[in-house]
Amino acid sequence: MRAILRALLAAVFSVGLLFTAGTAPATADVVDRDTAPTLRFLSYNICGASLTCKTRNDAEKVEWRNAIVHAIDYWDTDLVMFQEVCYGQWLMLRDHLANRTGVKYDTTWGASLPSYSGCKRWDPTPATNEPGELRFGLAIFAKGGPGTIDLDTRSVDFLPEPLQAEDRILLCAKATVDARTVRACNTHIDFNAQNTTAQTAAVASITRGFANAGDPVVLAGDFNQRPQHADMNPLYNHGADTEGKPSTGVLQEVDENDKSQFASGGCDLSADRCRSGEPTASGECSDATKSTAKIDYIFLSYYWFTTVRGDAMECTDKVADHHLLRGAAAWEN
Repeated sequence: MRAILRALLAAVFSVGLLFTAGTAPATADVVDRDTAPTLRFLSYNICGASLTCKTRNDAEKVEWRNAIVHAIDYWDTDLVMFQEVCYGQWLMLRDHLANRTGVKYDTTWGASLPSYSGCKRWDPTPATNEPGELRFGLAIFAKGGPGTIDLDTRSVDFLPEPLQAEDRILLCAKATVDARTVRACNTHIDFNAQNTTAQTAAVASITRGFANAGDPVVLAGDFNQRPQHADMNPLYNHGADTEGKPSTGVLQEVDENDKSQFASGGCDLSADRCRSGEPTASGECSDATKSTAKIDYIFLSYYWFTTVRGDAMECTDKVADHHLLRGAAAWEN
């Protein structure tokens, strides 16, 4: 069934691809939609409130929504994790993906901030809802109708904040993927160094608990940290940081076997995998981005998934200020 669906999608989109960010990899490493493993994931920081991304009129908002939906459909995506989401953005995607004909998506949302001024650009009822619907946070979408995400299992954990800054959360819920139940989690870690360390450790602890309880875990998000940094040790189940301290986690990452990136992780080409991956933040996506680095991830619990693959997509039309990260895997058994 998946092969048939992908073939139909290929025929539809061969007429003309309006959203190249969903179709072309940022580097020469190519994970092909027709041959990649059948479990499919996306993670995308969609820049809902940042000044680095444009304010759109109503027609441009529809174009933006259609571009995001195309990326989801093109990849035949099972789970989608969005960061930096304004509530109005989420409503646009939720209503379209739930009510269209054909493949539908269930969703859940978590607010990290009750109000963020940058979300005025996405306020769905600016004339009738003063001071406006300005919530800001994270969203998870799962392929399937209502009930695909078990809202009774939804959890929102506010992450530690040693240095007072913007609130950050971990949003999780059980979801059905390919007739199996997984624990889907989404986060956006703060970029302030003290918070990055503490929040990543907290996310690793919570998701390790889910994995140890027997849940296949899919954890995605913007971690604001490079793969080789010591902050990432609690997540990875292999490799070491730049100081040689070993990883202590239970997770693998979808783009860890792209040998074109092994040098950036200090790994020899003879290795099977490396704490590395294609950059997901670069000046290609935003003029405000001064460095090029992998900071967005799709992690999968090691004992449940195998044959991981990943690609960071190009940013030809400035839909967001990050590269979209695409991942694929197969069930371990």
